[in-house]
Amino acid sequence: MNFDAFQTYSDQATVDFLKFYDSPGFFVIKFILGIYAIVIVADIILLLVKRGMGGNIREAIVGMNIPRELTTKKIKMKARWNEVVTRLKSANESEYKVAIIEADNIIDDLIRNMGYPGDNMGERLNNIPEGQLESMEELKRAHEIRNRIIHEENFQVNREYAKEILKKYETFLEEFEVL
Repeated sequence: MNFDAFQTYSDQATVDFLKFYDSPGFFVIKFILGIYAIVIVADIILLLVKRGMGGNIREAIVGMNIPRELTTKKIKMKARWNEVVTRLKSANESEYKVAIIEADNIIDDLIRNMGYPGDNMGERLNNIPEGQLESMEELKRAHEIRNRIIHEENFQVNREYAKEILKKYETFLEEFEVL
């Protein structure tokens, strides 16, 4: 008996809903919502075009141009860094120098890919605004050592000194959570 009442009520509700769905008033609502949806889609497309979706998709999606080494290629960056650190296991002084030069190149690639202007790493470091990097002074000192290795033939580097310099580069990489 209760089931029959429920069945009658649900049948009547279905009939009323179908009448409302086919009514001219609901047709106007559907029409207005359809236009609204089209306007929203057009706005989204215009915003993406104005933001430069065609130019740089990564920047449009992420919101800024972050080097892939800091996002998706961390494993490759760690592998490059491990190659540098392995050079310190050698007893050869030239390996220590090469390790410092390679570490400097890794950091230079990152800074260049971050979009800082400059023809070389020294100029790029000077173009980074003060306070933007915690390890800026250490990085500049390490780069100066790298320049001395390149320009001074008799510049001496022992294993401990090379570890100290690489630690400065490592601090930068840790700051960006690469290592």
